[in-house]
Amino acid sequence: MDIRGRRLRQQNEKVTRFISSIRFDGAIAKEVLMVNQAHMVSLVRSGEVDRRVGARCLRFLESASTEVDPSSVSEDYHQLLEQSAVDTLGVDVAGYLNLGKSRNDQVATALRMHLKLVLAGVISAAVQLQDALLDKVQEQGALAMPGYTHLQHAQPTTLAHHMFAYFDPLERDVQRLFDAYQRADASPMGSAALAGTSVSVSRREVATLLGFASVVDNAMDGVSSRDVELEALSCFAVTMSSLSRLTEELVLWASKEFSFVDIPDEYAATSSIMPQKKNPIVAEIARAKSGSVFGALSAALAIVKGLPYSYNLDLQEVTPHLWQAAEDTSASLSLLAAVVRGMRFVPAAISKSMLDDFSTATSLANYLVKEFSIPFRQAHAIVGSLVRDAGAEGLSLEEVAAKRLAGAVRAETGRRIAVTEATVRSVLSVESSLEGIVTQGGSNPRFIAGGLRARSKTVKSSRKRLSSLRSRTGSSERALTRAVRSISREVNN
Repeated sequence: MDIRGRRLRQQNEKVTRFISSIRFDGAIAKEVLMVNQAHMVSLVRSGEVDRRVGARCLRFLESASTEVDPSSVSEDYHQLLEQSAVDTLGVDVAGYLNLGKSRNDQVATALRMHLKLVLAGVISAAVQLQDALLDKVQEQGALAMPGYTHLQHAQPTTLAHHMFAYFDPLERDVQRLFDAYQRADASPMGSAALAGTSVSVSRREVATLLGFASVVDNAMDGVSSRDVELEALSCFAVTMSSLSRLTEELVLWASKEFSFVDIPDEYAATSSIMPQKKNPIVAEIARAKSGSVFGALSAALAIVKGLPYSYNLDLQEVTPHLWQAAEDTSASLSLLAAVVRGMRFVPAAISKSMLDDFSTATSLANYLVKEFSIPFRQAHAIVGSLVRDAGAEGLSLEEVAAKRLAGAVRAETGRRIAVTEATVRSVLSVESSLEGIVTQGGSNPRFIAGGLRARSKTVKSSRKRLSSLRSRTGSSERALTRAVRSISREVNN
């Protein structure tokens, strides 16, 4: 029996291939089988399906393959599975598989199940990168390096401060991903096509067997909304935006002009023609994949926009964008974690780049305010004039300020001050500039230990939370297996 029924004549094969999702249904094949199993368990327990019939259906589902041939001529894996069951068991048995459910709620449920698995994987990869950043802090965190604005040397900072600046947006990414997981953790199953069903099926029982924390209340919302998928794609896009800034700096830092960092050979490539080259290819591809993920989000939003309620087949076109974006994000995070963990910063090159870069000028301006009560705007002008002179004469700011600071103050304010050359040089040193930072979250090296402890705790907390979610998923899978086998063993063939 053809399960598509007799309302329409047989589809043209070209049409079937055009509308088919079979080429990307393999990702959710396991979840589709579990949805069918949980639904049948509930049908049997409620008395809607005879236990003998239910047992035979469940045995078939236990033995069904999750391998999906993408060249199959079928609308989707859901149809392929049910048709196989009818062909194997006969319609008098397998004909009950779809009682009280639709492909609409079945696919929405399977998508959410797999999405939770995918989100957990992306979270895990993000935490790996966070861990790698903290490893760099432990290894070389106190290393002074230039901080930039407008890609120009601005003020001294530390490697730890820079690594923390990568870590913290990633932490917000992780929390967004956890939030997305929470909203995906509601089962649409039992919504049927759009209006619910007159068949006695316990939605909460099915949800529990499938590892969901709750159910989607409104049946129409359950089958036709894809905001959960859009939220996940948004999270992936924001995460990749964070990542693209890290990759851009790795590419810059690995260049000859910077030479700040040496990237491990296994994450680089040479040229086919230039034997001296060491190209940071992993960082480059991760940087490019951010654009691919942005495109996936844009495509999904365009697909969903303006669709009437409830279910429309347009929705299946969101799915390949979702899985590809998740794969790109997870792979980028994992590989960059390995790059960061293995790379080594080059203190000599970093220190050399800070020679005569005027990056401690702000410290001198602040010194004039605190020591001599000169208004900051005037102090800014005084130091700015000294920097201009130093640049014009090819001298360091320390050399010029040590000799001309008092004169510059008098010219600007009419006041006389006394300051030694040694004091000026001390104020303008990188070490003094860093140690003078007093505000929370600043680049003072004495903040490193506390910042490391606090961020290590967040990593530990995320891992614990992730482990709990995965444990609950594993427990529900085992409970479903026990329920299926309990019914299957009660009835002999």
